[in-house]
Amino acid sequence: MTQGGRRTLLVSSSGGVLLDVLALRPWWRKHEVSWVSVEAPDTAELLAAYDVRWEPELRPSQVVELVRAVLRARAVLRSTGIELVVSAGSGVAVPYFLAARVARVPAVWVETFNVIGKPGLAARLCATLASQVVVQHPELLARHRRAVNVGELY
Repeated sequence: MTQGGRRTLLVSSSGGVLLDVLALRPWWRKHEVSWVSVEAPDTAELLAAYDVRWEPELRPSQVVELVRAVLRARAVLRSTGIELVVSAGSGVAVPYFLAARVARVPAVWVETFNVIGKPGLAARLCATLASQVVVQHPELLARHRRAVNVGELY
């Protein structure tokens, strides 16, 4: 993490979505970043050097837990002065994108490389709430009105 740039919150679960956000490191290393992630062996190892807030993975159908998570996310955004939220997924991102929308904090959704067919509910919600959507396949530009194709991240 470097000083300067925007206060950026990177939100990721484990697996491929984590790799997508890590692949953006040349961009986010210029900013003051903190992380929200689901605790798993890969996230614990790959994010060991970063400031991480561990959250449970949520499914959007878990309404009560989602409301609690949105309140926690809102508190995090307020207390840290986050200026930008970036995520590639999944359920852990939904409360942060909802809180960012309410707080008028820009949010960027990174559509994962392996999503060619219909994305899951969490991905659809985050893409809808996002200020900007980043896709890795040109054919996905038509799916999102605010999409930018950046090609394969890794």
